[in-house]
Amino acid sequence: YYKSITFIEMERVLAELQEAARLMNAPAVNQEQRKQAESLLLKFKKSDKPYPICKSILENTDDPYLHFLASSTLKEGVMREWALLGENEIDQLRDYLLNYAHTHLGAHAYVLRQMLHVVALIVKRSILTRDSTYLDTFTANVCCLFKSAETLNLGLEIASALIAEFTVADKTLSSYMSYQHNLDCKKAIEGDALYKIFLSTLEVINHIQSSPVAQHRREWIKLMAILHSILSWDFGVILSKRLAQMSSLSLPVVNLMPGVQWAVLKEEKVLALLVELHATFSTDRLIQHTTRHCIVQLGTLQGSIFNDQNERVTFLSRYIAAIVKLATGACSQQSHDEDHGIALAIRQLLWANTCQDLDNVHAGLFREFLGVVAELSVKVILNSAKEDADEGGTQDVVDVILDIWYTLLQMMDTLPRSPLDQCMLRVVECYVKCHLAPPTGIRNDIQEMDEIDVDTEEDDRVKFRDQLEIVGSLARVNLETALPHYTALLLERARVIRKLVENQEECTALYEDIHWIVLLIGYTLADAPTDSDLTIPATILDFLAKQDVPLNVESTQAYIQTRLGQCADLPTQNHVIAPIFALLELSSLYQDILSKGGSHNLSPQVFSSLMWSLTRIMSSYHMPNERDYQFIPTSVVTTFGVDSSIGGWLVGFLVEKIISGLVYYSGEQSTVEDCMSLLQSCSKNSRISLVLMKDDNFQKLVGRYTTGVLVLPSSKANRMFSAALTIIMSHLPSGEHQQFMDRVFGPIRDSTVKMLFSTEIAEVPGSPVLTQQVLTALDTFHGIAAGIVNKIVDVVFNTVIPILEGSINLMKISQHIQPITRSILELFCAIADSGILQIDKTQTHRLYDTCYKVLKCYSDSAASRQSLTIGVEDDRYDNILLCLELLSHLCSKDFFNFDEPDSYDETSSRLVLVGLDIIVPHIDVELLKFPKLSNEFFKLITFICEVYPEKVVSLPESVVDQIVLMLKVGLNNYNDDITFYIFNAVSALSVNSANNPPFQKKIGQIIKHTLLLISGQELSAELYDTAADMVFSFICKCRGEYLTVVNEIVVQQEDPASQECLRTAFSALIPATPSTTLTRRDKGKFSKIFENFAVNVYGICR
Repeated sequence: YYKSITFIEMERVLAELQEAARLMNAPAVNQEQRKQAESLLLKFKKSDKPYPICKSILENTDDPYLHFLASSTLKEGVMREWALLGENEIDQLRDYLLNYAHTHLGAHAYVLRQMLHVVALIVKRSILTRDSTYLDTFTANVCCLFKSAETLNLGLEIASALIAEFTVADKTLSSYMSYQHNLDCKKAIEGDALYKIFLSTLEVINHIQSSPVAQHRREWIKLMAILHSILSWDFGVILSKRLAQMSSLSLPVVNLMPGVQWAVLKEEKVLALLVELHATFSTDRLIQHTTRHCIVQLGTLQGSIFNDQNERVTFLSRYIAAIVKLATGACSQQSHDEDHGIALAIRQLLWANTCQDLDNVHAGLFREFLGVVAELSVKVILNSAKEDADEGGTQDVVDVILDIWYTLLQMMDTLPRSPLDQCMLRVVECYVKCHLAPPTGIRNDIQEMDEIDVDTEEDDRVKFRDQLEIVGSLARVNLETALPHYTALLLERARVIRKLVENQEECTALYEDIHWIVLLIGYTLADAPTDSDLTIPATILDFLAKQDVPLNVESTQAYIQTRLGQCADLPTQNHVIAPIFALLELSSLYQDILSKGGSHNLSPQVFSSLMWSLTRIMSSYHMPNERDYQFIPTSVVTTFGVDSSIGGWLVGFLVEKIISGLVYYSGEQSTVEDCMSLLQSCSKNSRISLVLMKDDNFQKLVGRYTTGVLVLPSSKANRMFSAALTIIMSHLPSGEHQQFMDRVFGPIRDSTVKMLFSTEIAEVPGSPVLTQQVLTALDTFHGIAAGIVNKIVDVVFNTVIPILEGSINLMKISQHIQPITRSILELFCAIADSGILQIDKTQTHRLYDTCYKVLKCYSDSAASRQSLTIGVEDDRYDNILLCLELLSHLCSKDFFNFDEPDSYDETSSRLVLVGLDIIVPHIDVELLKFPKLSNEFFKLITFICEVYPEKVVSLPESVVDQIVLMLKVGLNNYNDDITFYIFNAVSALSVNSANNPPFQKKIGQIIKHTLLLISGQELSAELYDTAADMVFSFICKCRGEYLTVVNEIVVQQEDPASQECLRTAFSALIPATPSTTLTRRDKGKFSKIFENFAVNVYGICR
């Protein structure tokens, strides 16, 4: 970087900069020249006291690129050298920049904007150390510029720069000012300055409103941007920096909560002005976009500005009337932007106001409001059917519209019910219509059947999950209409499909219809499955309590035996039970067609959707635990209860459908996995599991799986099946667990153990058949591990441990077969994750020994595989990530140790540390660029340092050096999460290194690196609190080494003023009275001191 530039050198430096700027912007320059020019310009930006040369650039050159560079350099210089500048120097620089901007109004906008940001920065840093009238005087001068046409643009640019600089949301974590300084500045400008700018802006708008828009378009853009910035201002009181950080992750729109002096905002003229401007700029998308967002923000007005509830309701009524007017106009136009803007305004209005506020609005106005919202919703949803979901952008508006109705749904207990019910039904019917083909719906024609991606339904479930959840919730408000509609649509299409398939005709569009109807039924009748027992949604129970139609068991059994699958009339008129029977009807129709060889005419997508919907519904309805309900409808108990004959029949019915999916869609991976999901759902219900064990078809299916006849298309499906069987085993009496294990998994266990401990294992690498058998076996045991519960852990462990021990030899022999290596490591991870907390000490030691051997085996095989073979890097990433996850799972044994204190040992900690010693040599900087791996690695390092700090300190020096090197590399090469982990790790190590000077020296290098990062603004200010804890721990426990580190940093600076500034700042960090307890209170005090330290050393260290 340039040191202080003398007047004699100025001409030379100026020539160098001009040449560098020319090279940077020249079209034909070689890479080396451009690189040298860029390096010189970057060095210039770090110059000491660059103010004279920057002024010379502005006055003696006409290159806008150099002018922008000079403005940016001035900004960095002011930020960096503020403590070294006198008050007169600061004022002279501010006045120079203002005068330059005033006399060069024709300069490039981006240059003036950057220059005025320097002025705003100077004003912000000055207000708390100057007279209380400083800001008011400056703001008054700015507002005077608004009154002249010649200086209006300059005034607008200065006002914009001030608002941007003072916005606490942008500057909360500024590293050149403490949080408290930022907050004080924000409060200062909120006093009178911001209000004066707002009033001046309104005056200018009223003055030029009558002039042609084109004549003042540039001014309009700036005026509306200022207005939007003020209306978006966060007037809320943020009490702490952590709350400020959290608020930046909250809602995208900040509620407008000004003080009582802003009473003008609640007056009718402001809202009327915005609505009028919105209409005025109807042909200018840029300005209208800003006016639209101003209207959105004004709708969030709340707080002390209202004297009482009546004032609030008056404003709210006026605003709703304006929204009704805008929405009515939007419904008659075809403008995507307008629809989106009005929808945002409505959503924000609902989010910002309570149910009581809305309920106090005149009933007629609120009814009209709901009507136009419904009209807008219908328009938006219908438009979404006419455009591609990925290209048209309408799905974003649909999401906002559905958010509106979901918010209203939460308010239903307070708001008028009748109009809400009707409007919500309209929205549901419109959504259904958009996903059905003509003539019933308006969905665009879909691709030919052979072009449809088999996984499309999975995309729909994920992509439209939020929409379907909301539509399902809205449909529950109108169950008496929605469910019969769904049932009729599904049965009608089932009948047509039956006829078309019999005639060998195409029916692709019907399959897409059925796919969406099945999804809607699933989302309406049940909530998403979880690991715990699900219950029937309360809305459904309330509906059945009022309108429960009993089921005729005899006629239903007759229907099941003779008419199921014939698309005949359903045996019940119960609105909730009927759609479930419609799903069973469609499933039976599918099975009938498949059994007759018609699989080529059917859609795997629909079968997958059926399996998914049945999984979701049956998780709640089939054989429910009646103790979970205060009231359970008779129709549910009669149809699906444990003692119901139909409920028992349904178990066998579902098994038949699962088998059909496995047989006829064995090549469709996603379809088979959906079948496995249904089986897993059944297995988790102990009542269904006991019936399953008696079902002949299920026993045959298990037999085919046991003998290896059943081949599943994916590892995931295989693991899901064995996990389901393991869960079923857990529901049996304890004396039958081993018998079930031997009968179901015994053959594959015995054959796998035999192969692993015999000479046959040597044939695996050269035999694709044996390789696949090994992978299938490993997947089976992985699924068993996933199904472990406490009462079967011993049985499962005794079954799996021989496989784990034998797989080590398999890894040695098959070290070049990545799928086998990965499957073995995945199996170890699954076992450690699921059963490590539940096995006894003897079993634990056996598992630890096996885990050590597999890590050592992988390390040895990885060392021999180092090559440039394609894919090795990806394989290494997968394997090391699994090794790290395995060590993380093993850590949990000590973290959640339930053994008796006398029986506690340190095997786990020793294994983790040894395991880390084995794996770390295979981790390099390039590999740590993978975010998931680096996160897992540093998280594990931090855990070890926090839980076993005394052991880490006493590790061999080579291992410690490797860990410290990784911690140092991770400080500024990865994301903030990694840095957070590192600071916590170093903090824990500092506390335990008090009597270990060599280790203190190693930690001191990390502390030094951190302090240099803070001075150079290379560390995110969000991490300052964590960094403060680390530095505080180091100072308290390793003060001597801290002083050494400080001295090293100080002597590296050539400028005596910088050295003195650093010594003062570093000395301020040392507590007056040494603390040995490191209490939370002490850390809190130090954190504030450390934040001021970061401000004081900003940019000083070189």
